Amino acid sequence: MKAMSGYFRSALVAVLFLVSVGCCSAQLSKEKGEPALPYLDWGACTFECCSYGTWEVVHPTVAYKSRDESGPMSFKPDVGQKVVALAGVVVTSKVGMTEVLKPIKIGYTQRSGTPQLSLKKGDILYTLHYAGEASDAFWYKGKVYVDQIDVPDDAMGTPPNADALKVLSRSKYTWWIKIRDGQGRTGWTRQAENFSGPDSCS
Repeated sequence: MKAMSGYFRSALVAVLFLVSVGCCSAQLSKEKGEPALPYLDWGACTFECCSYGTWEVVHPTVAYKSRDESGPMSFKPDVGQKVVALAGVVVTSKVGMTEVLKPIKIGYTQRSGTPQLSLKKGDILYTLHYAGEASDAFWYKGKVYVDQIDVPDDAMGTPPNADALKVLSRSKYTWWIKIRDGQGRTGWTRQAENFSGPDSCS
């Protein structure tokens, strides 16, 4: 019986060790694999030449007190009125997935002039949102990079790196902008298309 008890103690220790390893692996996978959602990218824009600053209202728009269109309204600027786009955040509610088909160097950061990642076949990139210049912001092992890994379905021509990357799914995201009017009132809107001024190239 003593020998049997020792056996069960050893088995229990082994099971607890495996469970603890599984928990740690799951936590590591969550931290280093797919990003937690919603993912907030503060100060980001969703197209090239995007800029914050003075915008003009060109279509009826409602500014809300928070990033919630079902919540209370803050103010409603008049068409033709100037407002200041103070800040913005791109909120990703669903990540996209892109599979690496063959070895490739890709992934720029704000401080890098060359790609930072050397990826291999089978690696998965989690796209967050479009970043302009035919590039996307994407997540890989806990860090965010930008590069040409995806293009819209209706894009003209051959996507960049088409032979090395395969889009499995696309992300879903919303760009929220905090605006202030001449009376000092502030509010949030996700209707950037209702303003002139966001596109500094136009």
